[in-house]
Amino acid sequence: MKMKAVVLSKVYDKETETPGEVSCIKTERPRIIEEDDVLIKVAYASVCGSDPHLLEGAFDLPVGAPVGHELSGTVEALGPKAVLKNLKVGDKVTGNFYQTCMKCEKCQNLKSQFCEHGVGWGAAHAQYIVWKEEQVYKLPEDAPLLTAALAEPFNISVHAVELADFNVGDHVAVSGAGGIGLMVTQILKKCGAGRVTVLEPMEAKRQRAVEMGADYVIDPMTEGVMEQVMAVTGGAGFDAIIEASGNGMAAKNALDYAGRGAHVVFMSMYRDDFELNINLLKYFYWKELRIQGMYLAQSSFQRSIHLLPQMNLNPVIEKIYTLDECKQAYADQKSGKYAKLVFDCSK
Repeated sequence: MKMKAVVLSKVYDKETETPGEVSCIKTERPRIIEEDDVLIKVAYASVCGSDPHLLEGAFDLPVGAPVGHELSGTVEALGPKAVLKNLKVGDKVTGNFYQTCMKCEKCQNLKSQFCEHGVGWGAAHAQYIVWKEEQVYKLPEDAPLLTAALAEPFNISVHAVELADFNVGDHVAVSGAGGIGLMVTQILKKCGAGRVTVLEPMEAKRQRAVEMGADYVIDPMTEGVMEQVMAVTGGAGFDAIIEASGNGMAAKNALDYAGRGAHVVFMSMYRDDFELNINLLKYFYWKELRIQGMYLAQSSFQRSIHLLPQMNLNPVIEKIYTLDECKQAYADQKSGKYAKLVFDCSK
């Protein structure tokens, strides 16, 4: 039986710097092979901010490789040993694209994001997928499938908030109001941040940040940004900052906006040639900053699923496409104008 799926149809040409392409093709529907496989009928699949990087040679995928890793759907069939999570045919589910071995030293020491045998791709931009039971999570009954397609990036957002390690009532800043930054904003308010300020250059995204609960929004491209930061923080700087833009200049500026003793979380993918020059005396001695990196979020997925129905993620989803419109969806994501874009995989 045939189905639609989005694949990498042209790889990035390093010599000419010609971008790659994605295409929607007709291909065979996957089927259960291993005993712990789960066949999922995909309802919605969202476009990650990292997906367009595939067209720039990231991840070194070959022509024909399936793409995407954020989804919601329903269980279509189960392997005979897919019994540990009490899944049933028809259950609403989402999943974590990153499959780990659960056996290596990293996995055994609660660092499964660094699994020595991890398979780091999910192939969710399709009408049907087969993932391992370990990767699949049952959704609460009241979780809408449309917003549940954001479960994986929502989980990333939850983990970033956890790593920020702020106190209830603190003033926390979010740098960047893309999909992740907007979800981080709402989670911060849910988790006790006293005030949240979002730094974002695009006016439409600043307005959306207010919808998601931001107390203040600042355009970081205007003059006098430091004065604005000092004004909203009473001259103290932010108690914590989550840098979610992936922009090198924004990452550098975050250190200046942070108050003394603040915690700064760098959670984004930056250009591999970007290096941050840090004045150790200024930032680590006088300001005593704590700087935290982040790679994936394996330990928080189930907790994120429990929190998901309590959030309003509808403002984050700006456009919905069919799989046939994949080229436009990837181009729109690359433009940086939108928070989250979603495929309706039923069409």
